[in-house]
Amino acid sequence: MLRLPKTDPIKLATLEPILIRAKIDVPVITSFGVISERTSLLIRAEDTDGAVGWGEVFGNFPIHGAENRKHIVEDYIATLALSKTWESPVEAFNTLTTKTHVLALQSGEPGPFAQSIAGVDIALWDLAARKAHMPLLKFLGGKDNSISTYASGLNPTGFENIVEQKMTEGDNAFKIKVGFGREKDLQSLSKIRKLIGDRRLMIDVNQGWDLATARENWTAYSKHNLHWIEEPISADRPLSEWEDLALQPGAPIAAGENLLGDEQFDNYINSKCFEFLQPDMCKWGGFSKTLPLAKRSLCHGVTYCPHFLAGPIGLFASAHCLAAAGGDGLLEIDANFNPIREFLVGGLPIIKSGIMTLPDMPGLGIYPDPEFIKKHAVT
Repeated sequence: MLRLPKTDPIKLATLEPILIRAKIDVPVITSFGVISERTSLLIRAEDTDGAVGWGEVFGNFPIHGAENRKHIVEDYIATLALSKTWESPVEAFNTLTTKTHVLALQSGEPGPFAQSIAGVDIALWDLAARKAHMPLLKFLGGKDNSISTYASGLNPTGFENIVEQKMTEGDNAFKIKVGFGREKDLQSLSKIRKLIGDRRLMIDVNQGWDLATARENWTAYSKHNLHWIEEPISADRPLSEWEDLALQPGAPIAAGENLLGDEQFDNYINSKCFEFLQPDMCKWGGFSKTLPLAKRSLCHGVTYCPHFLAGPIGLFASAHCLAAAGGDGLLEIDANFNPIREFLVGGLPIIKSGIMTLPDMPGLGIYPDPEFIKKHAVT
């Protein structure tokens, strides 16, 4: 069992959720909905010594979802987080989870509460590593700050210019969204496979098929030499259906972004139906749960590939978690233009031949621009 590092006691002075929205020209299209603007719900945690850590809470869906999580942090989580001195972020995570468990059930919102606590956990670990003057990945036991990446979020049409640009910039693996009907999907796959040559290609169904459709499509889609097929069916389908798909000839399964809790994840890891496990640490777990989970998956021969498709804080957190976990996993990076990512922290490190090297700076190694926050914060 992984032991996370000892931290100095943490006594918070403030815990602030900051919601940022920014317009985009081209929406991100999935089989279940459209992202028409970019959103990032940040968590700013400051301790009584004046040290600051940053986290991010999932808030892509539904459209008002980020506002909902912001109120959960303001009205419930912050009061608890400020109530005592924490021995570690792990203690804070466990206590916040336990003390809001019944409320989350009563309100029918275990997901939003878990997401809110995850964002706080990320901020506390960032704060602890900054006070230790260490990059977070090394504070958590990682050695190598270089990680493999892939360009994600590609719409089913109009992706050609983005893919060509990303190949020029150093990307060598791509993921495109499907689930829009067999004919349209296969046309998209033929176009992108021709465009990228023998580079790695993945598809994301976004839970868009039922079991019968998935079985019918598996071989035809796999003929495009897919590295994985992601979330082919709904996350809440019985484990037996996932095990059925794992036996289909062709591409392996990747999933996990919509699972919640150690028990769910361990059931899927032990079933061996996933070859790639994709927890989203801004949806559940933060570092306190996701890093031990990543280590367990690797011990079972399942590759850890963090899911993420939102703002820069969560992306850098995912990168540090992947680097700390080790293994051959890939970091998901949204290929689409995201003004929050580009201007809040000045963009991402340069990618060379599919490899991104994280800065050797304390904590997450990034410093959000207060002027950008002031301009784009939703009050």
